[in-house]
Amino acid sequence: MTLPHAAPYRGVMSLSMRAVVAGWVLLAVLAGGLGVVSEPGQRLMVGLVALWAVVPLTCATHVARRVPGNPCGPLLAAGAVALLSIVVPQPLTEGVLAGVWVLLYLPFALLLLLVPQGTVASRAWRHLAVGLTAVAGGIVAVCVVQAVAPSLKAPLEVAGVVLVLAFFVGLLASAVSPLMRFRRGDAGERTRLRWVFLGGAALPLTLLLCWASYLVLGTADLVVVGLAVLNVSLPVGVAIALTRPTLMDIDRASAATLTAGALATAVLGVLTVACVGVGSALVAWSAPLALGLTAVLAAAVALAAAPLYRAVDRLVFPARGRSVAAVRQLGVLIEAGRAQATDLEPTLRDTLRDPGLEVAFIRLSDAALQRCDGTPATVTEFSTPIRLHGETMGYLTASAAQQSRPPAVVARACAPLLDRARLQAELRAARADVTASRERLVRAEFQERRRLERDLHDGAQQRLVALGMRLRVLQRSAGVDGEAADALDAAVAELGTAVAELRQLAHGVRPSALDDGLPAALSEIAARTPGLVDLDVHAPDVPDDVAVTAYFVVTEAVTNALKHAQPERIRVVVRAEDAGVHVTVADDGCGGVDGVADGQRGLGHLRDRVDALGGTLTVVSPVGHGTRVEAVLPCG
Repeated sequence: MTLPHAAPYRGVMSLSMRAVVAGWVLLAVLAGGLGVVSEPGQRLMVGLVALWAVVPLTCATHVARRVPGNPCGPLLAAGAVALLSIVVPQPLTEGVLAGVWVLLYLPFALLLLLVPQGTVASRAWRHLAVGLTAVAGGIVAVCVVQAVAPSLKAPLEVAGVVLVLAFFVGLLASAVSPLMRFRRGDAGERTRLRWVFLGGAALPLTLLLCWASYLVLGTADLVVVGLAVLNVSLPVGVAIALTRPTLMDIDRASAATLTAGALATAVLGVLTVACVGVGSALVAWSAPLALGLTAVLAAAVALAAAPLYRAVDRLVFPARGRSVAAVRQLGVLIEAGRAQATDLEPTLRDTLRDPGLEVAFIRLSDAALQRCDGTPATVTEFSTPIRLHGETMGYLTASAAQQSRPPAVVARACAPLLDRARLQAELRAARADVTASRERLVRAEFQERRRLERDLHDGAQQRLVALGMRLRVLQRSAGVDGEAADALDAAVAELGTAVAELRQLAHGVRPSALDDGLPAALSEIAARTPGLVDLDVHAPDVPDDVAVTAYFVVTEAVTNALKHAQPERIRVVVRAEDAGVHVTVADDGCGGVDGVADGQRGLGHLRDRVDALGGTLTVVSPVGHGTRVEAVLPCG
C-alpha cells in the first residue's frame, strides 16, 4: 500500500534500498570485527546481538521494498546496526566510543518523528529532528575530545551533562509526536499509528520487567529481556503500519495489551506490598508461601481479565462498545416489530462514524454478495467477515477513507440480524419470482385465449354463418316444402343458435367491444343504463391484458351494484399512470358487501383476476354508505 506524502521520496527510492543493503553489509563487518577484538567469552554475546539485529534489518528491507520513498526503512536499518554498540569492548566504551550509546536511541527517536507518512508533522518537529541529531553528534564529539585530550575532560564535563539532559528532553518530545499525529490525523493515519503504539508498548513492558526483576531476583537483569522485545516489537509494528495496516483487528490487540499491562501492574503492586511486608525479595521466601501467593494472584488475574478487557475496550475504543450496544438494541426493536433487519446498515454507519460502511450477505441461491437494499457488493481489504455457526455469511466493509476494517466484535454481534435480513431477502426474491412467473403464465394464457377468440370469430363462426346462408339458398332454389322445408328451417335455426353461443363464448374470452379500446368498451356499459353511470376514463394506451381485466372489474362491480345495492348513481373512474391503471367504481347504494370474499355478490373472483396481473383489489362497503371498489393494475 503506497502511503500518502511518499511522492517527495520517489526520486531517491533506490537510495533507500541501497541504505538498507549498506546496513546489512555494515552489520556483518562490524559483527565480524567485534568478534575478532572481543574476549573469547564475549564472542557469543556478539553473535546473539547480531542475530537480534537481523529482525529490525529484515523489517527495514521490507519497508524499503514496499514503500521505497519512505525514510523509515533506512532509519530501521540504522537502529539495527546501532545495537552492536551494546557489545563494544569496555576499553573502547570508556574511551573514544563512550558516547556511542546515543546511537541506540537516535534512530528510533527520528523514526517516531517521521512515522507513518515519512515526513515531519510541522516545521517545529523538523527543528526537533535536526536539533536531536546535532545534540547526539555533540555528545559523541565531547566523548572523543575527552578521550583524545584528557586535559579538556574537566572543562567539557558541564557541556556533556547539558547535552545529555537536552538529549533526553528531545527523546521525550519525539515520543509525543505520534500522539499529536494521532489526535489530528485521519482514520487511515490513526490505524497505522495504533500499530506503532502497539509496538512501543514494549517500553512500559521493559519497566515492568525491571520492577519485577527487583522484586523476584533482587537485581535488574530482566530488563535486558524488555529491551530485546522493544527492539523487535517496535520495528515490526512500524513495518506493519507502513505496509499492512489492516492485517488484523488492531483495536482488539491494543485493548488486550492494555489489559495485560494493567493486570501486570496490579500484580506487581501486590507483590511489592508483600515483599515490603516480609522484608525480602520473593526468591528468599519459603516455597509454600511463594506458591500460595502466586496461586492467589493467578486466580485473581483469571477472574479479572475478561471484565477488565471489556472495561478497557469501552474506555479506549468507545465506538466498538457503542456499536455492539446499538446492534443489540436493534435486535430488541426487531423482535418488538418496531424495526427491520435492513436497518442494520444505517445503524452501524451512525455508531461507527462511517457514512460509507456497507453490510452485505452471501445469497443462499447463488452465493452472490448483496447488500440489504438489493445492490451488489464486493469484498475489499477493509472487509471484516461475518460468521455464523462457523460459516461466512456476509461482510462488513468500511469505506476507503477509514483505512481500517470494522471491528470483529461488531461483526459477531451483527451475525444473527444479518442472517435474518438474508432470509427475508431470499423470501422476497422467491415471492417476486413466483409473482413474475404467475404473471408470465397469465399473460401467455391470455395470448392463447386471444388467439382462440380470433379463431372462433374468423374461423368456426364464419363457417357456420356461411353454411346457414347456403342452406337458405338451397331451400329457395330447390323449392323444397313440407317436412323437408321444416327440417331446413330447424337446421338454420340451430346454426343461428350455435353462432350466438360461439359469439357469447368469444365475448367471454375477450369482449369484442375492446377492439375499439378500453374507453369505448366502458362507454357501452354506461349506454345500457342511461343517466345512472358516470364515466371518467383517461386510459388511451393500455396493454390488452390489462384492458381486459379492467373491463371485467368495471363490469362485475357495476353489475353487482345494480343487482344488490339499488344505487342512484355509479361513478366509474379509470386513470392510466406510470405505475399502472387505477380503476375505481363507487356507488351510493346500501353497501354492506363483505369484501372480496363475498362470492355470492359477484366480487369474489375479481381478486383472482387482479392478483394474476400482480395488482391489488380493495373493497370498502360500510352499511348504508355505498360500496367502493378500487383496483390497481400494473402495466408491465
